[in-house]
Amino acid sequence: MQALYFKPSYERLRERIHAAAPELDVVLYDEAGRLWHHGVEVLPKDIKPDWCWIHTELFFSPLLHEYFRLMLHLPSLKWLHTVNTGLDKLPYLELVEKGVTVTNNHAQAIAIAEFVFGQLLADWQNVYDYRAKQQQKVWKHRGFREVHGTHWLVVGFGEIGKEVARRAKAFGATVTAVRRKQDTEGLADFVAPQERLLEELPRADVVVIACAANASTRDLVNKHFLDAMKEKSVLINIARGDLVVEAHLHAALDRGKPDYAILDVFNHEPPVEDSWVWAHPRVSLTPHTSNGGTGMRARSEANFLDNLALMVKGQALRNLVRHSDIV
Repeated sequence: MQALYFKPSYERLRERIHAAAPELDVVLYDEAGRLWHHGVEVLPKDIKPDWCWIHTELFFSPLLHEYFRLMLHLPSLKWLHTVNTGLDKLPYLELVEKGVTVTNNHAQAIAIAEFVFGQLLADWQNVYDYRAKQQQKVWKHRGFREVHGTHWLVVGFGEIGKEVARRAKAFGATVTAVRRKQDTEGLADFVAPQERLLEELPRADVVVIACAANASTRDLVNKHFLDAMKEKSVLINIARGDLVVEAHLHAALDRGKPDYAILDVFNHEPPVEDSWVWAHPRVSLTPHTSNGGTGMRARSEANFLDNLALMVKGQALRNLVRHSDIV
Protein backbone atom coordinates (compact mmCIF):
# COMPACT_ATOMS: atom_id res chain seq x y z
CA MET A 1 0.00 0.00 0.00
CA GLN A 2 1.11 3.54 -0.75
CA ALA A 3 0.24 6.60 1.34
CA LEU A 4 0.58 10.33 0.70
CA TYR A 5 1.45 12.21 3.91
CA PHE A 6 2.47 15.77 4.77
CA LYS A 7 6.21 15.65 5.41
CA PRO A 8 6.37 17.45 8.82
CA SER A 9 3.62 15.24 10.27
CA TYR A 10 5.10 12.04 8.87
CA GLU A 11 8.62 12.75 10.09
CA ARG A 12 7.39 13.39 13.62
CA LEU A 13 5.36 10.17 13.70
CA ARG A 14 7.45 8.00 11.38
CA GLU A 15 8.19 5.27 13.95
CA ARG A 16 4.60 5.03 15.16
CA ILE A 17 3.24 4.98 11.58
CA HIS A 18 5.51 2.13 10.54
CA ALA A 19 4.85 0.25 13.77
CA ALA A 20 1.18 0.21 12.71
CA ALA A 21 1.92 -0.35 9.01
CA PRO A 22 5.42 -1.85 8.61
CA GLU A 23 5.26 -2.29 4.82
CA LEU A 24 3.67 1.07 4.01
CA ASP A 25 5.23 2.89 1.04
CA VAL A 26 5.10 6.64 1.77
CA VAL A 27 5.09 9.57 -0.65
CA LEU A 28 5.85 12.87 1.07
CA TYR A 29 4.18 16.19 0.37
CA ASP A 30 6.50 18.95 1.58
CA GLU A 31 6.00 22.53 2.74
CA ALA A 32 6.64 23.80 -0.79
CA GLY A 33 3.97 21.53 -2.30
CA ARG A 34 6.53 19.16 -3.86
CA LEU A 35 6.20 15.38 -3.91
CA TRP A 36 9.03 13.09 -2.81
CA HIS A 37 9.30 9.31 -3.11
CA HIS A 38 12.33 7.57 -1.59
CA GLY A 39 14.24 10.85 -1.64
CA VAL A 40 13.49 11.63 -5.29
CA GLU A 41 11.18 14.45 -6.38
CA VAL A 42 8.27 13.07 -8.42
CA LEU A 43 5.19 14.33 -10.24
CA PRO A 44 1.54 13.51 -9.44
CA LYS A 45 1.41 11.15 -12.44
CA ASP A 46 4.22 9.10 -10.87
CA ILE A 47 2.34 8.21 -7.67
CA LYS A 48 -0.64 5.99 -6.86
CA PRO A 49 -1.43 6.50 -3.18
CA ASP A 50 -4.19 4.42 -1.62
CA TRP A 51 -4.34 6.44 1.61
CA CYS A 52 -4.08 10.10 2.62
CA TRP A 53 -4.11 11.90 5.96
CA ILE A 54 -4.85 15.51 6.90
CA HIS A 55 -3.13 16.36 10.19
CA THR A 56 -3.48 19.65 12.08
CA GLU A 57 -0.19 20.87 10.57
CA LEU A 58 -1.52 20.44 7.05
CA PHE A 59 -4.99 21.72 7.93
CA PHE A 60 -3.55 25.08 9.03
CA SER A 61 -1.08 25.20 6.16
CA PRO A 62 -1.62 27.37 3.06
CA LEU A 63 -1.19 24.13 1.09
CA LEU A 64 -4.44 22.56 2.30
CA HIS A 65 -6.53 23.45 -0.74
CA GLU A 66 -3.78 22.33 -3.11
CA TYR A 67 -3.63 19.00 -1.26
CA PHE A 68 -7.37 18.61 -1.80
CA ARG A 69 -6.98 19.37 -5.51
CA LEU A 70 -4.30 16.70 -5.69
CA MET A 71 -6.46 14.13 -3.87
CA LEU A 72 -9.44 14.79 -6.13
CA HIS A 73 -7.29 13.80 -9.12
CA LEU A 74 -5.93 10.58 -7.63
CA PRO A 75 -7.90 7.64 -9.06
CA SER A 76 -6.00 5.29 -6.73
CA LEU A 77 -7.21 6.97 -3.52
CA LYS A 78 -9.31 4.71 -1.30
CA TRP A 79 -9.13 6.23 2.19
CA LEU A 80 -8.70 9.69 3.72
CA HIS A 81 -8.41 10.28 7.45
CA THR A 82 -8.87 13.91 8.45
CA VAL A 83 -8.40 15.98 11.58
CA ASN A 84 -11.69 17.74 10.83
CA THR A 85 -14.89 17.08 12.74
CA GLY A 86 -17.04 19.42 10.63
CA LEU A 87 -17.00 18.47 6.96
CA ASP A 88 -19.02 21.22 5.29
CA LYS A 89 -16.31 23.75 4.40
CA LEU A 90 -14.01 21.60 2.27
CA PRO A 91 -14.64 19.19 -0.64
CA TYR A 92 -15.14 16.06 1.45
CA LEU A 93 -18.45 15.44 -0.29
CA GLU A 94 -16.71 15.20 -3.66
CA LEU A 95 -14.33 12.59 -2.28
CA VAL A 96 -17.16 10.54 -0.74
CA GLU A 97 -19.08 10.68 -4.01
CA LYS A 98 -15.98 9.44 -5.83
CA GLY A 99 -16.04 6.36 -3.60
CA VAL A 100 -13.28 7.38 -1.18
CA THR A 101 -13.75 6.16 2.39
CA VAL A 102 -13.45 9.19 4.69
CA THR A 103 -12.92 8.95 8.44
CA ASN A 104 -12.80 11.98 10.66
CA ASN A 105 -11.58 12.92 14.08
CA HIS A 106 -13.37 13.52 17.36
CA ALA A 107 -10.28 14.45 19.37
CA GLN A 108 -11.66 17.98 19.76
CA ALA A 109 -14.64 16.83 21.82
CA ILE A 110 -12.98 17.06 25.23
CA ALA A 111 -11.52 20.51 24.54
CA ILE A 112 -14.82 21.84 23.18
CA ALA A 113 -16.78 20.52 26.16
CA GLU A 114 -14.34 22.16 28.57
CA PHE A 115 -14.63 25.39 26.57
CA VAL A 116 -18.42 25.30 26.94
CA PHE A 117 -18.17 25.10 30.71
CA GLY A 118 -15.35 27.60 30.98
CA GLN A 119 -17.34 30.20 29.09
CA LEU A 120 -20.62 29.49 30.87
CA LEU A 121 -19.12 29.50 34.36
CA ALA A 122 -17.22 32.71 33.66
CA ASP A 123 -20.55 34.39 32.86
CA TRP A 124 -22.70 32.83 35.57
CA GLN A 125 -20.08 33.30 38.31
CA ASN A 126 -19.45 36.95 37.37
CA VAL A 127 -15.77 36.36 36.66
CA TYR A 128 -15.40 39.32 34.28
CA ASP A 129 -17.24 41.65 36.65
CA TYR A 130 -15.11 40.61 39.63
CA ARG A 131 -11.93 41.07 37.59
CA ALA A 132 -13.02 44.62 36.68
CA LYS A 133 -13.86 45.37 40.32
CA GLN A 134 -10.49 43.99 41.42
CA GLN A 135 -8.79 46.56 39.20
CA GLN A 136 -10.98 49.25 40.77
CA LYS A 137 -10.27 47.89 44.31
CA VAL A 138 -14.00 47.42 44.86
CA TRP A 139 -15.07 44.77 47.39
CA LYS A 140 -18.67 43.88 46.55
CA HIS A 141 -20.39 40.51 46.92
CA ARG A 142 -22.71 39.11 44.27
CA GLY A 143 -24.54 35.82 44.14
CA PHE A 144 -24.08 33.54 41.15
CA ARG A 145 -26.14 31.11 39.15
CA GLU A 146 -25.47 27.41 39.71
CA VAL A 147 -25.32 24.74 37.01
CA HIS A 148 -26.77 22.21 39.46
CA GLY A 149 -30.48 21.73 38.85
CA THR A 150 -30.50 23.32 35.39
CA HIS A 151 -31.85 21.66 32.26
CA TRP A 152 -29.58 21.33 29.23
CA LEU A 153 -30.70 20.75 25.66
CA VAL A 154 -27.82 19.38 23.58
CA VAL A 155 -28.61 19.58 19.87
CA GLY A 156 -26.46 16.97 18.19
CA PHE A 157 -25.20 14.05 20.26
CA GLY A 158 -22.01 12.93 18.59
CA GLU A 159 -18.76 12.86 20.55
CA ILE A 160 -18.88 16.61 21.29
CA GLY A 161 -22.47 16.48 22.50
CA LYS A 162 -21.67 13.47 24.66
CA GLU A 163 -18.70 15.17 26.31
CA VAL A 164 -20.81 18.26 27.03
CA ALA A 165 -23.54 16.05 28.52
CA ARG A 166 -21.01 14.10 30.60
CA ARG A 167 -19.88 17.31 32.29
CA ALA A 168 -23.40 18.72 32.69
CA LYS A 169 -24.47 15.52 34.45
CA ALA A 170 -21.42 15.73 36.73
CA PHE A 171 -22.60 19.19 37.80
CA GLY A 172 -26.07 17.83 38.64
CA ALA A 173 -27.90 19.11 35.56
CA THR A 174 -30.61 17.29 33.60
CA VAL A 175 -29.83 16.66 29.93
CA THR A 176 -32.06 16.18 26.90
CA ALA A 177 -30.26 14.97 23.77
CA VAL A 178 -31.61 15.94 20.37
CA ARG A 179 -30.61 13.13 18.03
CA ARG A 180 -31.98 10.46 15.67
CA LYS A 181 -30.96 7.45 17.79
CA GLN A 182 -32.37 6.65 21.22
CA ASP A 183 -29.13 5.33 22.73
CA THR A 184 -27.16 8.00 24.63
CA GLU A 185 -24.78 5.69 26.57
CA GLY A 186 -26.48 6.82 29.78
CA LEU A 187 -25.36 10.43 29.28
CA ALA A 188 -28.81 11.97 28.74
CA ASP A 189 -31.99 11.81 30.79
CA PHE A 190 -34.25 12.29 27.77
CA VAL A 191 -33.96 11.94 23.99
CA ALA A 192 -35.92 13.93 21.42
CA PRO A 193 -35.82 13.93 17.61
CA GLN A 194 -35.14 17.20 15.81
CA GLU A 195 -38.82 17.39 14.86
CA ARG A 196 -39.68 17.96 18.55
CA LEU A 197 -37.07 20.64 19.09
CA LEU A 198 -39.53 23.52 19.45
CA GLU A 199 -41.37 21.57 22.16
CA GLU A 200 -38.16 21.01 24.14
CA LEU A 201 -36.77 24.55 24.01
CA PRO A 202 -39.10 26.13 26.61
CA ARG A 203 -37.69 23.77 29.30
CA ALA A 204 -34.01 24.41 28.60
CA ASP A 205 -31.82 26.73 30.66
CA VAL A 206 -28.81 26.03 28.42
CA VAL A 207 -29.02 25.16 24.72
CA VAL A 208 -25.83 23.82 23.14
CA ILE A 209 -25.63 23.61 19.35
CA ALA A 210 -23.28 20.71 18.60
CA CYS A 211 -24.69 19.21 15.40
CA ALA A 212 -23.25 18.91 11.92
CA ALA A 213 -24.05 21.55 9.31
CA ASN A 214 -26.11 20.04 6.51
CA ALA A 215 -29.34 20.68 4.64
CA SER A 216 -31.50 19.74 7.65
CA THR A 217 -29.68 21.96 10.16
CA ARG A 218 -28.69 25.14 8.29
CA ASP A 219 -30.58 28.15 9.71
CA LEU A 220 -31.80 25.87 12.51
CA VAL A 221 -31.55 28.69 15.07
CA ASN A 222 -34.09 31.05 13.52
CA LYS A 223 -36.92 33.24 14.81
CA HIS A 224 -39.17 30.28 15.62
CA PHE A 225 -36.37 28.54 17.52
CA LEU A 226 -35.42 31.67 19.47
CA ASP A 227 -39.03 32.59 20.28
CA ALA A 228 -39.44 29.16 21.88
CA MET A 229 -36.45 29.57 24.21
CA LYS A 230 -36.88 30.03 27.93
CA GLU A 231 -36.45 33.33 29.77
CA LYS A 232 -32.91 33.69 31.19
CA SER A 233 -31.64 30.88 28.96
CA VAL A 234 -28.21 30.72 27.34
CA LEU A 235 -27.46 29.76 23.73
CA ILE A 236 -24.03 28.23 23.03
CA ASN A 237 -22.90 27.59 19.46
CA ILE A 238 -19.72 25.56 19.01
CA ALA A 239 -20.83 23.86 15.78
CA ARG A 240 -21.05 26.02 12.63
CA GLY A 241 -21.99 29.64 12.06
CA ASP A 242 -24.52 28.90 9.33
CA LEU A 243 -26.71 27.00 11.79
CA VAL A 244 -27.71 30.38 13.24
CA VAL A 245 -29.60 33.16 11.46
CA GLU A 246 -27.54 35.95 12.96
CA ALA A 247 -30.07 38.72 12.24
CA HIS A 248 -32.74 36.73 14.09
CA LEU A 249 -30.37 36.15 17.02
CA HIS A 250 -29.57 39.86 17.18
CA ALA A 251 -33.26 40.72 17.47
CA ALA A 252 -33.87 37.99 20.04
CA LEU A 253 -30.98 39.11 22.26
CA ASP A 254 -32.24 42.67 22.11
CA ARG A 255 -35.56 41.35 23.44
CA GLY A 256 -33.71 39.47 26.21
CA LYS A 257 -34.53 35.92 25.13
CA PRO A 258 -32.11 34.21 25.16
CA ASP A 259 -30.47 36.13 27.94
CA TYR A 260 -26.97 35.48 26.64
CA ALA A 261 -25.18 33.88 23.69
CA ILE A 262 -21.75 32.23 23.71
CA LEU A 263 -20.57 32.14 20.11
CA ASP A 264 -17.37 30.52 18.87
CA VAL A 265 -18.41 30.22 15.21
CA PHE A 266 -19.92 32.66 12.73
CA ASN A 267 -21.27 32.87 9.20
CA HIS A 268 -18.31 35.04 8.27
CA GLU A 269 -15.04 34.57 10.15
CA PRO A 270 -13.89 36.90 11.44
CA PRO A 271 -17.11 38.92 11.61
CA VAL A 272 -16.96 42.13 9.59
CA GLU A 273 -15.69 45.14 11.49
CA ASP A 274 -19.12 46.75 11.90
CA SER A 275 -20.89 43.50 12.87
CA TRP A 276 -23.24 43.79 15.83
CA VAL A 277 -21.65 40.76 17.55
CA TRP A 278 -18.45 42.61 18.52
CA ALA A 279 -20.05 44.97 21.02
CA HIS A 280 -23.36 43.39 21.99
CA PRO A 281 -23.57 43.20 25.82
CA ARG A 282 -25.30 39.81 25.70
CA VAL A 283 -22.67 38.09 23.53
CA SER A 284 -19.43 36.36 24.42
CA LEU A 285 -17.38 36.06 21.22
CA THR A 286 -14.34 33.86 20.66
CA PRO A 287 -12.38 33.31 17.41
CA HIS A 288 -13.35 29.69 16.58
CA THR A 289 -11.01 28.52 19.30
CA SER A 290 -13.09 26.02 21.27
CA ASN A 291 -11.09 23.09 19.89
CA GLY A 292 -7.71 24.51 20.89
CA GLY A 293 -7.04 22.39 23.96
CA THR A 294 -3.50 21.28 24.79
CA GLY A 295 -4.37 17.58 24.48
CA MET A 296 -6.08 17.81 21.11
CA ARG A 297 -3.08 17.04 18.88
CA ALA A 298 -2.04 13.94 20.82
CA ARG A 299 -5.61 12.58 20.79
CA SER A 300 -5.90 13.35 17.08
CA GLU A 301 -2.70 11.48 16.27
CA ALA A 302 -3.78 8.50 18.37
CA ASN A 303 -7.12 8.50 16.55
CA PHE A 304 -5.36 8.36 13.17
CA LEU A 305 -2.87 5.67 14.23
CA ASP A 306 -5.68 3.50 15.63
CA ASN A 307 -7.50 3.69 12.30
CA LEU A 308 -4.29 3.04 10.39
CA ALA A 309 -3.77 -0.18 12.36
CA LEU A 310 -7.37 -1.21 11.69
CA MET A 311 -6.97 -0.51 7.97
CA VAL A 312 -3.82 -2.64 7.80
CA LYS A 313 -5.67 -5.51 9.52
CA GLY A 314 -8.69 -5.15 7.22
CA GLN A 315 -10.97 -4.33 10.16
CA ALA A 316 -13.81 -1.82 10.38
CA LEU A 317 -12.63 1.78 10.70
CA ARG A 318 -13.84 4.16 13.39
CA ASN A 319 -15.55 7.50 12.76
CA LEU A 320 -16.73 6.66 9.25
CA VAL A 321 -18.25 9.64 7.44
CA ARG A 322 -21.59 8.98 5.75
CA HIS A 323 -22.89 10.87 2.75
CA SER A 324 -25.76 12.12 4.93
CA ASP A 325 -23.28 13.61 7.43
CA ILE A 326 -22.27 16.18 4.82
CA VAL A 327 -25.30 16.97 2.64
